[in-house]
Amino acid sequence: MRKRRLALVGVLAVTIAAATGCSATPEKTSAPQSTQGTGQGQQAENVMPTTVFVADQNGFVVPLNVKMEKTNSVAQATLQNMIAGGSGDASLVGTGFRNVLPEGTKIRGVSINEGVAKVDFTKEVNELKTSADEQAMVDAVVWSLTGLESINKVQFMVEGHMMNTLKNGTPIGDPISREGGINLQLTSNLSPSNATALTLYFEGKSNDSNFSYLVPVTRMVPKRADQNMIELTLAELAKGPHSDALEPVVSPELKLNKSAVAEKTATLDFASELAADGGSTNQMVNSIVLSVAANADVDKVKFTVGEKAPKASEGLDLTQPVLIPQTINEQKL
Repeated sequence: MRKRRLALVGVLAVTIAAATGCSATPEKTSAPQSTQGTGQGQQAENVMPTTVFVADQNGFVVPLNVKMEKTNSVAQATLQNMIAGGSGDASLVGTGFRNVLPEGTKIRGVSINEGVAKVDFTKEVNELKTSADEQAMVDAVVWSLTGLESINKVQFMVEGHMMNTLKNGTPIGDPISREGGINLQLTSNLSPSNATALTLYFEGKSNDSNFSYLVPVTRMVPKRADQNMIELTLAELAKGPHSDALEPVVSPELKLNKSAVAEKTATLDFASELAADGGSTNQMVNSIVLSVAANADVDKVKFTVGEKAPKASEGLDLTQPVLIPQTINEQKL
């Protein structure tokens, strides 16, 4: 795994130094208020950052922070941005990403009630060729909409009707939340009732290797009565991804001495300095912070080495706890 200079090509992994917020996934965003201005200031005020989930060249669903025109219909606008062949494709130029709602799809309506967004699509969403494409679409829609204020689940409808499954068998009968995971990895001999779901962040890269980005993967692992979610997360990160299309970001040699949580801050004490195995220490820190926050109820992560502050590396200042970022991958337009 080689360190890449992401800023030169447009997709940025999350920048810890500038990160604010308290969620491993993008912050819940309420409908924006109208603003006034002139010239470039007006143009900037009329744009809102929004996280949409797209598919990379290997079919993984990936969060991407894009700029959209401000609107009070944020859920509708987010879905419109995700239609292949539509205006949202402009944000994906040069990334290798693609939008997952089929070309020609129309959003017949969106209603939100008690945390459930009921979305009515036209028939194109039920004409995908494979179950993998269907699941990627469902994951992308659910994770995009549940990143918005007041939406916790998504109910799919097609041409005004509720359906138990899509054409290739993907379940959509009940409202779907993030608890179902994303880019789900299943083990054939592991029963879901005896498993723990962990969301882990690994590194993806474009086919030309000019940029990298973080990919959330939900992995099912055997449930244990005495499991410590933070230690379990670090152990699974060290095992690396279960796909050749993703790269590990945490070296197996990086040993966690102990962990503790106090006032929603996780403290991770390591046996040695935070050095990535041939890769980027910055990317490794990003992966650890996002993965720990995804699996434990914390707002910050503090790093120590032998109970002391780590040495500075790649411009990282880890003397203070790291806040969970609002955005993960950002397209620089």
